[in-house]
Amino acid sequence: MIKNFLGSSKRYLLNLLDSPAVVLLYHRVTKLENDPQALAVSPENFYEQIALLKKHYNLLNVEEFTELLKHKRKIPRNAVIISFDDGYADNYLEALPILKTLNSQALFYITTSNLNTDHELWWDELERIILNNNLLPKHVEVEINERITRFPTSNHVEKMNTYNFLHPYLKYLLPQQRNKIIGGLRQSIGMKSQGRETHRLLTINELQRLNESSAAVLGAHTHNHPALSILPYEIQLQEIELSKNILEKSINKKIVHFSYPYGSKKDYNDDTLKICQEIGFEMVCSNYYGQVHSWTDILQLPRILIRNWEQQFFKNFIAKSFRY
Repeated sequence: MIKNFLGSSKRYLLNLLDSPAVVLLYHRVTKLENDPQALAVSPENFYEQIALLKKHYNLLNVEEFTELLKHKRKIPRNAVIISFDDGYADNYLEALPILKTLNSQALFYITTSNLNTDHELWWDELERIILNNNLLPKHVEVEINERITRFPTSNHVEKMNTYNFLHPYLKYLLPQQRNKIIGGLRQSIGMKSQGRETHRLLTINELQRLNESSAAVLGAHTHNHPALSILPYEIQLQEIELSKNILEKSINKKIVHFSYPYGSKKDYNDDTLKICQEIGFEMVCSNYYGQVHSWTDILQLPRILIRNWEQQFFKNFIAKSFRY
């Protein structure tokens, strides 16, 4: 308790010395029947959340925020920045119109491997195979550590247990290993590779239109969405550069922003930081809870993950985020 008190007192004093900003992290703005990772915020709640931020906080645009951090200038009080990860089509179809209506701006970090395709990101495909398939057999088999492991899937509880085991396991595999397992699962039950319209990523045309809006700034988010920390330097570099190059070719504009896939401190390493510095990214975001100060490492900005919260809960949560 004493340690918590001292920590709170230190943060309070630091916040008096230098006003913090918070970077909010969204993934999707849409309504989903099933959302096991809780990534989707309904359009209604998103509108109310952004409207509240516009009324009570200082919503900074991306360029302004980047310049403040690059020159280590004092951040305005109650500063908030909005960001999105992954590049779902609903970022353009549902989030962008709301941002435009409320004269706000967000930074959209784009995973490029599934752009302009009908394929789903791996965690969505795992959900589609395990949780949303009524024709699933009583068990599925997956090769884990060179051994075939059988997972029961005869009822909802067993399906959830299987999904909850496989999700973190697949997360820390090499992309080709992960894709091989998911492809094998899909083929074993006769499921097509074509994904759901509700779970697709942006088309190139949508990406270009997103880029044309003053309500959006684009950043890279790797090509295959791996945990970068498990990759050697050369493969990390390929993942990051390929994503950056595809985006630059698609929108004919230099990409100077990046965010780490998954984004916890164990999901990237010193090699990743070195690559981001060498490439010349101006600002890089992580995904762990924290405030941003003028002295915060511009290659490791913390972000605060936002869920599908109604206005009062969101209001209290954001207020608390500026205190702790």
